[in-house]
Amino acid sequence: MALNCATDVYVGKEVAVEFALACGDIDPGTLSFLPIGAMRGKEVTFEADTVDTTTDDSLGSIRSSLVTFKSFSFSGDGVCKRADGTLSNQTALFKHFASEDQPVCYMRFTYPDVTIVSFMILTNMSRSAPHDDVSTFSLEATASAADFPLTVTDTPVV
Repeated sequence: MALNCATDVYVGKEVAVEFALACGDIDPGTLSFLPIGAMRGKEVTFEADTVDTTTDDSLGSIRSSLVTFKSFSFSGDGVCKRADGTLSNQTALFKHFASEDQPVCYMRFTYPDVTIVSFMILTNMSRSAPHDDVSTFSLEATASAADFPLTVTDTPVV
């Protein structure tokens, strides 16, 4: 007998990572996003650069800080698979990174609770092909300035 027990947590394979090859002046809402494919690890990171704004009148001897810039980055890795046109587009992204002086794209990260869309520059993409294991890839990307800012929205319930 199969059990279908409800849980309030989700696992990484429920997170979709997609890309669309376009410049930052294109509305991402008009783009067709392609799945990168068979990923094992996915990590998005928001960071803030701060400056110390503490003065001699700061209350309670507690440091005061102010955010000057925010950054958003992605890193992930997966298994290389032959492109089938629907599930694995790693080859297209790899060729884009290798051939462009400024390898930019929009990326969409769909979690069960939020969806993040950002214009990004690919900063690292590698492939590993050991003789006795599967071929893998990894990539890193950092948000870059664009006409359409990074958005974080609720993921619609399917």
